[in-house]
Amino acid sequence: MNRMAKKTFYFIICAMVLLSLHQAASACQVDEFYLTTESSLAASTPENLNEASNFQEKGDQKKLASMIENGMVIRLKGNIKVQALERSFEHRMLKIKFLDHGTPIWVKDGSLKQIKCN
Repeated sequence: MNRMAKKTFYFIICAMVLLSLHQAASACQVDEFYLTTESSLAASTPENLNEASNFQEKGDQKKLASMIENGMVIRLKGNIKVQALERSFEHRMLKIKFLDHGTPIWVKDGSLKQIKCN
């Protein structure tokens, strides 16, 4: 292999490594268990959760109730054990699933309590 081909090969390898590291940093996989916090909001998509959170912050209970009624958003019951599947740093959310129910949902950071194992 000539010198230019070697440099190109190493450049491609470095670019692939950087790309894979970027993807890992944007959505970290976690395997932790938490307990839910009573009345926290949860949704199937980050966008729905952001919209519902905005309505809650603005005090627009009518629009929030409409989202809950349409099944776009739910309120969590307290102290239910869930597993965190993914963390989104961009949206400051966690994707979780209930242990008895396989459908994942998104919750805001702070909507869960970490289980202490002592």
